[in-house]
Amino acid sequence: MALKRLLAVLLTIGLITGCSSGSGDGTIDPVPTIEEQGSAKTGMLLALLLALGLMTDWTPDWEDVEIDSVRAPDEYTVKVAFKDKPPADAAAALETYEIDSEKGFLLIDAVEYDAALNIATLTTKRQKLGITYTVTILEEAEPLDWLRADFLSAETASLWATDFGDPYFSKYKITADRAAVGTHCVVYMEQGLNPGGIDEAVAHFDEQAYPIETELYIDAPDIDDNDRILLLGVDGQYYFGGYFDGTNAYRNAYTMLQWGIPSNEMDMVYINAFFGDFDSYHTVIPHEFGHLLYHERHGFTYPYWAYHDEGLAECATRAVNGGYPYGVDFYMADYQGLIGAGLSLVNWTWALYENYVVACLFWSYLAAQLDGVESYGDFFDLDTGSPAEVDALIGDLLGSDFPTVQMEGMIATWVQADSGTYSYGDMIEFPPGLPPTVRDGVTSVDLEPFAGTYFLFPEPLVNYPGTEGPNIVYAGISGQGNVDMEEPFGKGGGALLVFNSNFEFSAFPAEHSGPDLPAVASRAYGYERGGEVPRAWLDPPPINPYDQGPLRRWHEATRLRLAAEGF
Repeated sequence: MALKRLLAVLLTIGLITGCSSGSGDGTIDPVPTIEEQGSAKTGMLLALLLALGLMTDWTPDWEDVEIDSVRAPDEYTVKVAFKDKPPADAAAALETYEIDSEKGFLLIDAVEYDAALNIATLTTKRQKLGITYTVTILEEAEPLDWLRADFLSAETASLWATDFGDPYFSKYKITADRAAVGTHCVVYMEQGLNPGGIDEAVAHFDEQAYPIETELYIDAPDIDDNDRILLLGVDGQYYFGGYFDGTNAYRNAYTMLQWGIPSNEMDMVYINAFFGDFDSYHTVIPHEFGHLLYHERHGFTYPYWAYHDEGLAECATRAVNGGYPYGVDFYMADYQGLIGAGLSLVNWTWALYENYVVACLFWSYLAAQLDGVESYGDFFDLDTGSPAEVDALIGDLLGSDFPTVQMEGMIATWVQADSGTYSYGDMIEFPPGLPPTVRDGVTSVDLEPFAGTYFLFPEPLVNYPGTEGPNIVYAGISGQGNVDMEEPFGKGGGALLVFNSNFEFSAFPAEHSGPDLPAVASRAYGYERGGEVPRAWLDPPPINPYDQGPLRRWHEATRLRLAAEGF
């Protein structure tokens, strides 16, 4: 543009100069004739008109144009705002633009240029969330280096979520705003929500949860090719703290064909931001990320063993945070008396946080007998986590069996030795006090396989009553932590452990425990509204389109619990 104007001016000057009477060699030219003077004036006028035309009605090029700003208002749109006027035809041409990133090119489908606003709107393929793209202006396929600018993808995204208030768990679309971008995660927040703690959650995920869990369990998947996990904050009302939906790990065409369910086609977990904070205790995100990694390793397993998946998701929070204080305190308090009544480790009951804690303690005890936290990874790598697999693992590594090790782990919760068979080592730190026992006056409980509990009696010795089930075994534990595995069971100042050693894990037949003596309770049970409320309803089972039975059982239990709590 500037060159054209300069040429016009020079041409004008040349024509004017050419009309002077001097020859340039010091001599005087003859006086031009009237006809010659008229021709010169006409040439001057034409030159002036040409210069004026080039100065005012020129066709612009890219030389004096700059990019003012670039933004991506949504997943499929990029807006490029220019300073000065670009060439309109070029600004509206598809071949003028190129969008690149470290994760490859972003294809452009269409371009519209608004000359009044100097804004080009590019319609693109779906952008990768959390990615920095670079837009470059091309002229005849060559990049113009001064016309290049970076921008973050997708200020807003349209994403599928699950309605947990619906017993059929229907999907619905939400619009979410980009809230933060981390090294290993990107956060989007459903519009209308503004929770606190987002930056803290991102830092905790980037610095602790992601590196620790991927080192311990398995590398994170990357179906959406953005090197990040999407942490999607949603309005989940009172229904959950977070959840994982395995259908998002597959292409939408596949999920629609297989199950009629849409997929976001992203590595993502959902976090309930309804409560006003974004996982301030750093337990929900590590737990749900554990489910994401579990699905990457195991897929939609059947049969599904919740004590394996959910238990190791809780172990992930223990590994990430360096301890498990909330879960241990919950176990010791036994607010509802369910642990003291004898809760099966393997026969899972959804919406009971007690199950989660019992599972985490079992895996942590087993890890303490092996290689500590690193052993979580060995348990994670079992194909299904079935009791048979765990039994074989225990046989290989400890020369023992599943029921024996579980019973020894229960004894360890009472003895709490510094090392050895009845120790959790440095895996679990127990607060002062006694572990859960049966309630006052209870003489026997019906124990399913993989379940046990403690009785407190004034009598120092206890025998089998003869009424106990065929797989019920006892252990006496004295006040000094001595363990007696033979009848009569000495328990002076301690407790009697009753345990169902049956390895039946399909029907879970309950057996009479005995000892048919009235127990003395060690605590008062129950909680008042406003006090500690079991939180397992905050964690729905991972969504599995092959088997929604666990999800429906969770939903029914959660609906009843919320109703009882007045929600």
